[in-house]
Amino acid sequence: MFSKWSIQLKYSLIFILTLALIVAGLFIGIYTLKTIQLRNEATASAEQVIAFRAWVANTGVIWVDHLAPEFRDFLGKRTSSDNALEFFSKNPALATRELSEIVSKTATRATFRVTSDEYRNPANAPDAFETASIQSFKNDRNQKYQEAFEGNFYRYSQPIFVQQSCLKCHGDPKDAPPDVIAKYGDKRAFGYKVGDVRGIISVKLPDVTLAQVFLTFLNPFTVALIVLAFLLNFLFTQKAIINRLKDLAKTTERLAQGELDLPLQGNPDSRDEVDHVRHAINLLRNSVVVAMKRLQKTLSDRKSVV
Repeated sequence: MFSKWSIQLKYSLIFILTLALIVAGLFIGIYTLKTIQLRNEATASAEQVIAFRAWVANTGVIWVDHLAPEFRDFLGKRTSSDNALEFFSKNPALATRELSEIVSKTATRATFRVTSDEYRNPANAPDAFETASIQSFKNDRNQKYQEAFEGNFYRYSQPIFVQQSCLKCHGDPKDAPPDVIAKYGDKRAFGYKVGDVRGIISVKLPDVTLAQVFLTFLNPFTVALIVLAFLLNFLFTQKAIINRLKDLAKTTERLAQGELDLPLQGNPDSRDEVDHVRHAINLLRNSVVVAMKRLQKTLSDRKSVV
C-alpha cells in the first residue's frame, strides 16, 4: 500500500514522523536539563548546610544570650557570675533545625532538614524517602546523592559522615557533655566512629514541569523561526520536487503519445536528481527518434527495391 502513495504524501508522513522524533528528543533533553539544574541547586544548598553544621560542631556549641520566641529549645543553660545574664547553648542539630525553619519561611526555593535513623528529637524523624536514602548510603558509602520526584517536588539527599568533632556528642556516652546526657539520655545516637554515616541533608525543591520549561522556548522569535522552517520546507518540497516531477511525468506521457518534438532540456552536469531523470528521458527520446528514422529509411529502401 505504501508504494501506491504519492511522493508528496510519503514525504509529509516522514516529515511529521521526523518532527515528532525531534520533539521527543527535545523533551528528553529538557527533562535531563531541568533535573541537572534542580540537582545543582539542591547540592549547593546541602553544601552550605554542611559547612554551617561543621562550623557549629567545631566550636562544640554556640551560646546565645536569649531565646527567640519561636525557638525556645536549647541544650544547656548557664548564668553569669552575678546572675544578671543567662546564656543558652545550641548544638549542631538544634542550630541546623532552626536555620531550616527560618529558610522555609523565606522566598528561597530550596528547603532542607537534617535527619537520621538515630534521631534524638521526634521532630527530626525521617520520612520514607529519607529513610531509604539513609539505608542506601549506609549500604554504599561511595554514593554521592539520592534523588526522586514526589508529586510537585524534587527530593535530594546527601550523606553526613561523622567527623572527629562529632564524636564528642556521638561517640562514647561517657565522653559526652553533661548537657547532652541530661537532654537526650545516653542510649540514642551514640557509638559512632569517624567515617560512619550519621544522617543526611534532605533538600526539597518545587519541581519545574516540562510544560513550564517548554513554554520558555515559545517566545516570538522561536515561533517565527519554526513557522519559517515549515514554510521553507513546504515551498522547497512543492516547487523543487513535486511540481517538477509532475511536469516531467506529463511531458513523458506526451512523448509516449508520439509528440517527440517536445522540448526536454536537461543539464547533464547538474547534481539535481530531477535533472538527471530529465536528461535520461531526453536521451531516450533522441534514441527513439533515431531508431524511427532508421526504421523509416529501411522501409523506404525496401520499397525502392521492390
